[in-house]
Amino acid sequence: MLIITRVTSLPFNSTSQEHSEGFIRLSLAAPFLQYLTGRKINPQPALDQVGLKAELLSDPSVFVHSELVYGLVNAFSEVSGDRYLGLNVGEAFDLQGWPPFAQALQSTKTLFEFFTRFVELVPQESNSVRHSLVIEADKATYRIERQQEPTVPPIQVTGFGAAIYVRLLQTVVGDSWDSSRVRWESRYINGLPIDYKGIEVGLGTDPGMQISFPVGWLFLHHVSEGSAKPIASPKQEEEVTVVAALRSVLRDKLDETDLGPNVVAGLLGIQQERFLKALQQQGTTLPREIKRLRVDVAKEHLKEDQMTIAEIGLMLGYSDKSHFTRFFRGQTGMTPTKFRLGV
Repeated sequence: MLIITRVTSLPFNSTSQEHSEGFIRLSLAAPFLQYLTGRKINPQPALDQVGLKAELLSDPSVFVHSELVYGLVNAFSEVSGDRYLGLNVGEAFDLQGWPPFAQALQSTKTLFEFFTRFVELVPQESNSVRHSLVIEADKATYRIERQQEPTVPPIQVTGFGAAIYVRLLQTVVGDSWDSSRVRWESRYINGLPIDYKGIEVGLGTDPGMQISFPVGWLFLHHVSEGSAKPIASPKQEEEVTVVAALRSVLRDKLDETDLGPNVVAGLLGIQQERFLKALQQQGTTLPREIKRLRVDVAKEHLKEDQMTIAEIGLMLGYSDKSHFTRFFRGQTGMTPTKFRLGV
């Protein structure tokens, strides 16, 4: 048995479940929002349930805990009245516009080469799952394992995954496709019909998902558009730590008075105790990171020279310019004016 695997960079450089905090891009839920708005369905009640604004879903720099996304898309399903929402969103999803799929398709010839490249590329989107291709004598299995046991059932995310990976395999295999030889397995199969596309749907014990198919398909030359333009490789990203995640959600909230651990943990979709433990593992504290973020944001705006010092201070929560000046000088050793002149 051959296993090709890729674990994304995890918080604390650890692969243990205790340290795998599972932060993902909030924008991964954007296709669900677009699907609802395109059908004139109001998504606001679902967004209100998790305390999010719709515009945040279009910002690729915002990271939240994976379970917040699970809850959000499950809520989208409820407000839309569509029990197979994830499946339907996955059916409408633009595979050719998805960098991991498009890049793997462009740079390989066989299905084996495709999956080898795909396993390398796809984890850049998330650090909450582990992707692997398992090759046995009679079958190959593409497996997506969750790094921790979810407390929020990823029903709609699993339905979305089923649609995506069945379509992906069907697209790459082309005329050799035979649905009766394909099996989809997950603990959360109530997000798709039992006879979905003629494949076998089975109940698994793992919280992740997997798709199995004949091992011989791996050696087929896959179907690709020869005239398509090459697509640049996605930029390799730094690991998504709890610090990176909190910076992404707090950047536009630095003027708010209540940025305590309970509030910030809620914004990330993670329990307060778990959030504080994650910060401790990183050797830092919430006040320290908020202070660092305020300094970094202040420096960015001082360099741009488009806002007054008073406006920058106000944006960072200082209604009095002198208080902001005192804070900035205490952290950097120079006043905002001196920093701006020295840039």
